[in-house]
Amino acid sequence: MLPAVALTAALFAAPLAGSAPACDVTGGGFDWGFKESFRAYLSGSIANGEWTTEGGIGYETPVFTTDALAGDLALAPLNGELGVDGAMRFTGHEGILDTTISNLRLEVVDGQRVELVVDLRGTTQEFVEVDTADVLFATGDLAAAEWTAGEDGLLIAGIPLTLTEQGADAFGTYPAGEALDPLDLRLTTTADCAEQAIAARQSGAGMLAPLLIVGVVLLGVAASVVVHLRLRAAKRRSRSVNTQDE
Repeated sequence: MLPAVALTAALFAAPLAGSAPACDVTGGGFDWGFKESFRAYLSGSIANGEWTTEGGIGYETPVFTTDALAGDLALAPLNGELGVDGAMRFTGHEGILDTTISNLRLEVVDGQRVELVVDLRGTTQEFVEVDTADVLFATGDLAAAEWTAGEDGLLIAGIPLTLTEQGADAFGTYPAGEALDPLDLRLTTTADCAEQAIAARQSGAGMLAPLLIVGVVLLGVAASVVVHLRLRAAKRRSRSVNTQDE
């Protein structure tokens, strides 16, 4: 059994042996349309509304944009948080709708998922007053985005975002599970660190094969143990019968 155990340990250790030094970002930005159909509705003749921006967030048709993301985010593997001191304000229906989303933070979870956390205040389209902080507004699938390394850093484009229950309750226009516009995330770092982030992502996805091998090895070991124990039990029964016959 020792060779099998050694093989198992080696398989788990192999991906760690070649791990690259940690890389951190020095800043970043994003481009995000929020939800194109909502902006179209807001600017139409029914809502007669508009949107404005504050602080580090601006608007360049057709997206909200910033280059002021700051925080502590490691790249290889991706982990940590970036945020921007700014806001997006949506108004319409002669003031009935007046909602401000501010203090946007992007929190990366296990390198695979990003959580958009915001503060939200004002009144919803149903004229419900809201004033709440640290709302888990949306979640995004990093694995479904396109990662590109360049001289300026790492671009993670087309991150699909889904409205959460907390976000739906606070915003009041769409149900939980509603798809928001995808987000493009720009991370400022060295080209080498950007490449390391992509390699770390690919290495994480490639862990499936070694884990499957480990599973097969462990199943084989378990089967061998079961067979061995059954043979020993059979031999004991045989010896007992022979002793009784004598």
